[in-house]
Amino acid sequence: METAHLDLLQVFRAAPLIYIILFTLSLFAFVLWLYSILTVRESLIIPPGFLKQIRGLLLEKRYDAALDLCQHVNHFSGSILACGIKARAHGHQVMVEAMQTEGKRCGVTLWQRISLINEVAIIAPMLGLLGTVLGLFYAFYDVNRSPDTLASIFDGLGIAVGTTVAGLIVAILAMAFYATLKFRVIRLLNMLENETLVLGNLIET
Repeated sequence: METAHLDLLQVFRAAPLIYIILFTLSLFAFVLWLYSILTVRESLIIPPGFLKQIRGLLLEKRYDAALDLCQHVNHFSGSILACGIKARAHGHQVMVEAMQTEGKRCGVTLWQRISLINEVAIIAPMLGLLGTVLGLFYAFYDVNRSPDTLASIFDGLGIAVGTTVAGLIVAILAMAFYATLKFRVIRLLNMLENETLVLGNLIET
């Protein structure tokens, strides 16, 4: 029995535009996943050194210094605590609500970033299916087809189905990327909320 060989170049030539778009989407999802893995970390969102320093300032009731520190750092915990310190004159309830609102805003920023990967998982199989449907359309509605070329139609159909396979592969990879980031974001947001609320209780209103 002869072993079947797959000519990848021939498969690519069947729908080059679809394959290029799918490759671009997969590269985009991978780069965004890698960037998020490197930036969505506990040490960057809730730096332990910052928490220790801000806790000391709050215990000493040096709120102006604490606010200045929060405004000069570039992470979510600083912006949340800054909102709390600014709102402390309006009472504890208002301060907590201000911190929660800022925390939700920070969470939306993270979710919007990783949701782009989820969009790739949705678009990729649709693009693959589009390539397959176009291949079927041209195979069955080719006006220049002769009876001698019927055998080649089935070869063309097999090549056309390749776009669906490629789309599904890209979608599965993107879904795996999204799942790993989703659990990380949920865990970090919960930690961020707990840490900032604990520090918020040190602020006198």
